[in-house]
Amino acid sequence: MRMLKTMDEFHKASDNQKKLILYGAGWAGKTVYKFLKIHHIDNVEFAVTVMSESVESEDISISNIDNVLQDNLIDEINIMITVTREKQRMLQEELEKRNIFSYFVISEILLYKMLYEIRRDEAYIHKDTVSSHNKIGYLMPGYLDTDYAERRLIVDKIENVSYIAVPKETEEIIWAGAQYDERPERFRQILEACYCPDKYIPNVELIHTFNSVCKTDRPWCASFETVMPRMVYETEEEKRHYLQLVEYMKKPNCMALYALCKNAYEIQKNSLITASVPSKDREVLMGKTKILHPPQKILVSEDEFEKKHGMKKIHFIFIGRDFFIKGGREVLQVLSEFKCNYDFDLTLISSLQYDDYFTRTSYEEMVRYKKLICESDWIVYYERLPNKKVLDECKEASVGLLPSIADTYGYVVLEMQAAGCPVVSTNVRALPEINNEGCGWICQMPVNQFGFCIEQDKEIWSEILKSELRKCFEDILNHPEKIKEKGRRAMERVREMHDPYIYQKELKKNLCLQ
Repeated sequence: MRMLKTMDEFHKASDNQKKLILYGAGWAGKTVYKFLKIHHIDNVEFAVTVMSESVESEDISISNIDNVLQDNLIDEINIMITVTREKQRMLQEELEKRNIFSYFVISEILLYKMLYEIRRDEAYIHKDTVSSHNKIGYLMPGYLDTDYAERRLIVDKIENVSYIAVPKETEEIIWAGAQYDERPERFRQILEACYCPDKYIPNVELIHTFNSVCKTDRPWCASFETVMPRMVYETEEEKRHYLQLVEYMKKPNCMALYALCKNAYEIQKNSLITASVPSKDREVLMGKTKILHPPQKILVSEDEFEKKHGMKKIHFIFIGRDFFIKGGREVLQVLSEFKCNYDFDLTLISSLQYDDYFTRTSYEEMVRYKKLICESDWIVYYERLPNKKVLDECKEASVGLLPSIADTYGYVVLEMQAAGCPVVSTNVRALPEINNEGCGWICQMPVNQFGFCIEQDKEIWSEILKSELRKCFEDILNHPEKIKEKGRRAMERVREMHDPYIYQKELKKNLCLQ
């Protein structure tokens, strides 16, 4: 196995007559494939472990790794593991189980450098084909190939406006070197902190980003979940970069900064003080900062609400890619304690992401819980579902679960509530702003004034969370009549506090749109 960390290393590994097998066809694999296309390397095939038949994606075939190894001589191919860091070990073990020990791994920091070059190329060839006068630009998918936040907060939120996806060009961080090799997430954060149109200047009246400062003379605004600029600085170079982004935010063409919640508003105010931004500048920036909770439409009719809450069996639902940081392990442990005496089931939608920044869960623990989930006849498990299918599952469920240890907002809480599901959550970050004991259940965790969990010891906070979940589940299972009552109040809260029309009205007012 050889880890590729630089462009030179990658080009040397791919610049020969061997066929390239990109092992992993998710965001990382597609990023490498797009990079190869820029450099006119097309002798490439995707390989994965989870499908039996070959399919076509991105104009390239995706095959099962066993079929690839059967159809190609091992000395005539180069295998490159192309997944994000948390999945690399899993694929390494899959190869070594097949007695394949000579392969390459694309480092995560190299992925981000490839992404930067891809964005520059996309910007160069991008053409604006929309002729409508009122146009708002939003940034195309970037990290992890998702535009969920943009769809949730920006796209189609104002009537009679055309929304244009523009390439997410970012500033080149020329001082990024070996200091980020072992901390690629920090490099990504700094890279993503600023949108910097250069190769393509969007022909729009306004640019609306999520978490990104804009370096442009066009009018712009941003919605943010924690702070703006969204980066932590540790070196003098990083601090200078941070303060330069603050200068872009101060300019008159920065029309508004939308904090998703009061929690983000308070963190932003404190972050500017901590960064020693002068008080006069802080006043300008906080004057532009508005609290604007995400919009959410009601998802069930009165008949659908009555029907699902007429069922005797309680149906829990847990949704979250980051299984461990969102309390999934503790949910399973505690629900298992109640299973012998109560009749309920659980729908679990999660890719069981592990090794997050807070829990640092191991690959072995993820494998153990995946086995437990798959062997439990009371759990219906989906690794992933399209958003529409996720919402359909919420419409069928009785009680939603999101007892996160660390979270910024929790959009899924709104979706569960809008489907008439009261939610079990924690008091972390924005969650107590969108959930309470009147419309759900709260697990009280030790948090500071900004809602961050202050207990870092995994064993201690896990025991606290399990104790809190037991109280919630005892109340739910012994008093099932509360589910319908709280479910109705949850819908009423969403209808009152997250009205899409009021959201649109606030956007138009602050952005001076007709």
